[in-house]
Amino acid sequence: MELKEYKTQFAANEFLFREGEVGDCAYIVESGSVEVSVKNGDHKLVIANLGEGDLVGEMAIIDDLPRTASAMALEDTRVIAIPLDYIRQKIDLSDPTVKFFLQIIMERYRDMHQRLMQVFEGIYPSEEAAKQMYATTTNVMKNLMAQYIDMQDRILQAVNSTVSLEDHKNVDNQVAKTARQAMSVENALQSALKNDEFELHFQPIVGLESGNMEGCEALIRWHHPVKGLVAPAEFISLAESTGLIVDLGYWIVEQACDFQLQLKQQFEDSMFVSINLSGKQFDDHGMIGVLEEILKRSGAEPDLIKYEITETLLMANPERAAEYLHRLKESGVKLAIDDFGTGYSSFSYLHRFPFDTLKIDRMFVSTMIQNPKSKKIVRSLVHLSHDIGMNVVAEGIETTHEHAALVDLGAEYTQGFFYSRPLDAESFLQLPQNALQGKI
Repeated sequence: MELKEYKTQFAANEFLFREGEVGDCAYIVESGSVEVSVKNGDHKLVIANLGEGDLVGEMAIIDDLPRTASAMALEDTRVIAIPLDYIRQKIDLSDPTVKFFLQIIMERYRDMHQRLMQVFEGIYPSEEAAKQMYATTTNVMKNLMAQYIDMQDRILQAVNSTVSLEDHKNVDNQVAKTARQAMSVENALQSALKNDEFELHFQPIVGLESGNMEGCEALIRWHHPVKGLVAPAEFISLAESTGLIVDLGYWIVEQACDFQLQLKQQFEDSMFVSINLSGKQFDDHGMIGVLEEILKRSGAEPDLIKYEITETLLMANPERAAEYLHRLKESGVKLAIDDFGTGYSSFSYLHRFPFDTLKIDRMFVSTMIQNPKSKKIVRSLVHLSHDIGMNVVAEGIETTHEHAALVDLGAEYTQGFFYSRPLDAESFLQLPQNALQGKI
């Protein structure tokens, strides 16, 4: 999804949009004021005057139908534009129940609009006539019109919210601020992908018996034009929440496969490359085909590409995960379960899914010297993995004592700052293949 530029400054008496137009974005008012109105023939009914923090134009982009009202700036006004595609993606990724609620709410408000227009049909000879009609109508119709006129609070009013107006305004301001920040970062991420600002770093994965680098894990970094090198913790969650992680994930796979070929040329022994897959990628029904095409196009050896999957991904949709992982396995790649033991671990994962490797989380590795329980957990995981035909990578090793303990416990591989921090491709290729040189 590529975010296009939308107008965010409107002069006095300039329309943000007109009734009947196709809705392509909604707006949050940052400053100024906006009049929302509907027309019946030559007559206009003002149904709302909106100010800072208020939202306008949301109906048309939630249900993708024409605008039911016009919005005009009453003075010089600044807004945040929220595109149709941005909201549509959020709705598509939301829980089915939430989507159902939105559908019902929008159907009710569209119906409310239609009935309100019928009520006002033909009563426009004067403003006084409209007031008289409102004074004499039934309580049901009064409530209908009151809800419609109070556009900016319509959802809260519809459920009889007890939030005070001041609290509501504070909430609106915070929502506006959050939306502004999210849109800003998402645009920056889009630009970063387009402008090649992302880069892969690689951390060695070392064979405990040989002391040699046997492979590496690909880890993304962002060369932000202002902030410099940005770690994934600062942007991956937003990339996942916006769906950008899908395109970014495929880019990572492409770069990692190309790097595997460089490793083959540089080092005497073949090395594998581990690549993290996001749960959002598993929502893409074309994922398997895309990954197979990337692998084929790159020329990388399938059995030297290892996809890492977290427990959280497995728990979110076990049936789909099982299907996709078995199809990936058929393509010849290796599979690893990452961070095992940090979530609601189920040993059923280890026999239900076709994993080759279990990665023991650094939480256990970093505490096993001081904490006998942690060491017993690591020993148990190593033995269990071996019993069901899996090898082990212990993460987060930082000391000589941890290295020696893992050798005694029988783990095959390990990675951590003890050997090297993640490095850019050029620096990684300059490392000696024996990762223990100068370490112990």
